[in-house]
Amino acid sequence: MSAEGAAPIVGDDVKTESGMLRAMIRLLVAVGFGAFIVLFVILPLSLRSGAGNPGYSLSALVLEGTLLGAVAVIATWALFYLLRKLEPLLNANALAQAQYLDKLDLRYVDLAILFSAALSLFLELALIRWQSSVLIFLAFYKNFSLLACFAGLGLGYALAGRNRIPLLMVMPLLAAQFCFFLLIRVVPIDLSVNPFREQLTMGLQQGGWVAAVVLFLLLSIIFLLTAVTFVPVGQLCGRLMERRKNLRAYGLNLLGSLVGVVMMLVASLLWTPPLVWFAVCFLAIVLFHLRRPSSLVAGIVFSLVCTIVLAWWPIDPLWSRVYSPYQLVEIGTDSETGLTLIRAAGHYYQHIRDFSPSNTGAQSVRDYYDFPYKAHPVLNDVAIVGSGTGNDVAAALRAKPGHVDAIEIDPVILQVGAERHPEKPYHDPRVRVVNNDARTFLRGTTNTYDLIVYGLLDSHTLLSHGSSVRLDSFVYTIEGLREARNRLKPDGMLALSFTVLSDALGRKIFLMLQDVFDGRAPLSLGSYGGNITFLASNDPNWKLPASVITSNFEDITANYARSTAPATVSTDDWPFFYMPQRIYPTSYLIMIGLILLLSLLLVGNFVGEAPRFSHLSFFFLGSGFMLVETKGITEMGLTFGNTWQVIGIVFAGILIMAFLGNCLVQWLHIKRSQLAYLFLLAALAAGWLAARSGGFASTPIGRLETAALLSLPLLFSGIVFSTLLAARGHISGIMAMNLLGAIVGGLLEYNSMYLGFQALYLMAMACYALAFVSEWIFANKDAAGAATPS
Repeated sequence: MSAEGAAPIVGDDVKTESGMLRAMIRLLVAVGFGAFIVLFVILPLSLRSGAGNPGYSLSALVLEGTLLGAVAVIATWALFYLLRKLEPLLNANALAQAQYLDKLDLRYVDLAILFSAALSLFLELALIRWQSSVLIFLAFYKNFSLLACFAGLGLGYALAGRNRIPLLMVMPLLAAQFCFFLLIRVVPIDLSVNPFREQLTMGLQQGGWVAAVVLFLLLSIIFLLTAVTFVPVGQLCGRLMERRKNLRAYGLNLLGSLVGVVMMLVASLLWTPPLVWFAVCFLAIVLFHLRRPSSLVAGIVFSLVCTIVLAWWPIDPLWSRVYSPYQLVEIGTDSETGLTLIRAAGHYYQHIRDFSPSNTGAQSVRDYYDFPYKAHPVLNDVAIVGSGTGNDVAAALRAKPGHVDAIEIDPVILQVGAERHPEKPYHDPRVRVVNNDARTFLRGTTNTYDLIVYGLLDSHTLLSHGSSVRLDSFVYTIEGLREARNRLKPDGMLALSFTVLSDALGRKIFLMLQDVFDGRAPLSLGSYGGNITFLASNDPNWKLPASVITSNFEDITANYARSTAPATVSTDDWPFFYMPQRIYPTSYLIMIGLILLLSLLLVGNFVGEAPRFSHLSFFFLGSGFMLVETKGITEMGLTFGNTWQVIGIVFAGILIMAFLGNCLVQWLHIKRSQLAYLFLLAALAAGWLAARSGGFASTPIGRLETAALLSLPLLFSGIVFSTLLAARGHISGIMAMNLLGAIVGGLLEYNSMYLGFQALYLMAMACYALAFVSEWIFANKDAAGAATPS
């Protein structure tokens, strides 16, 4: 470990150091070649073959593909030539950057560590949110963007000791990514492909192997481009942390990460666009170049380029865009009805409907919205889950209820409905608007209802702050539906509508409602657009009046009752609603293999810079922590709510617990980790047993018990990490191993798609046990080495 305040040891081998920069150029050329293949070959050929030209022969397609391939090769050579010409400039700037950090006044080092950690985490969260909002298919690749960021940061920490830190390259790399994504969005290529057969997806179709290859090529480019962007950021953080003792540096890194989370929370609160997020990141990067005017000018130029690209996004001026805390909401006008149409991440989301007396409208659509309220004529109290822009609320008001609770999680969708719905349902005094997630509301309210209506609740987006669980996953579980039933009056009814993607998914919903309502089969009615409405009543003698059924509905209850389609009901432990049955996600192994292969390619490209195996225990600690973090976010979200505020606060709480563990090691002078390991494994075992028994009650005491049980593993994990950190060498190599372990932990999380979330406890315990064993092995080797006479 470097001495307090001393600069890191820097090698004098200029060839090796310039080789590191050439390795980065080599990687950028490879990424550029893939991008040019997509832009110059795949996109044009896709347009040509999809243009409906029957006379366009295969031979002509091959010839054009060959010519376009040559263009891609020429463009790659031009990129290589440009980078080699710029290499002396990049080399000088990277060397100056390393020297600047080494000579930074000691009084400012602590602030610089905190500042760089905040930058790394804020940039990570910003890029994850932006990528998934631009390309919708990224929302279905769990943790993909997060793992790409980890790969880049981990490699950057491993390279922190090099005397080339090309921090200024972050901005042009981000600019290149913005332009690449923009071209993909502008060119009308069909990216609506889901290569994962285990999971149904709204709006994405199962594609052939050609489409899957194209998609995985695109994912490879995005992964490498994202990872290489974060390499200089990881170098910056690791280089500064080497200026302080390990525990102090790690504590400052955690505080800086906490600042980054709070910054993203504020950005989400204000509904700011990516233009603001990345402007903050660019400003932070430029601040490290204040003493070099040329670098400052270059940074400003690239900032302007990125600003122009992001401000232009997308190019259709008829659509306004608002970044809610959950998704990109695009607001436009339907050319046929003149009413508002909403897209999410460029894909259809929902219409505003006008069924006021002055507008006859489509009768089948109106019957669909009005039907649940005719099925239960007594409507004193109504709750609507997923009220959206207000179509279901307007339908409820036409039935003249006494009171309506409208629950919608996205504040932007609520505001659009309040301002643009022609029937003004949210302005009615009988309506109480609840901006919350459905599970939290239904669990916490003491109200009971005559009717609870589930709108077409389907988010298919990511929760904020890196979680990969979709918002609706925990609404459509046995426990979630049972909580809804508990809020019904003795003769109350639940109406659930859904666009059923397959017979297996319809059968799944049927079985879940049948389980919740004591084995009574729900009435299942097909209506317009493939939507199915399921009705289930607390009254075992309830029957649907024959006069309510119109020609727009078809009773398909018997079909689902007799169906042999394989279906597994969703639970809070296995909330994968869009997986009709519980099978191991074998097709996801392709993506897991791809991530591992690309990560090895990154490390192999910088082969001389890999971290040492003596830090293997930190690798397993990173894997275990990633699993515990995922489980903690899931359970805390279920207990306190899955809103963006709660998830953000939970994420911040995880960092606080790690920081508290770091402080305890310093305050109590903890030298041995064995006791902390014991408490850590005991806490994980207790959490696993509690989860298997159904968890704690939804009372204030129960929530406190849940928070304590989920916090203890994070605290003891922080103590273990900090205890080992205090006795080890260079912190940059340790952080590199820890982040690489987190990548493996993120990949292990995919097992929950078959085993369930409770299995994450067992996997985490196995990772921590391996960390203990590896630490014991290397400690014995060190002791044996010290005892051997020289």
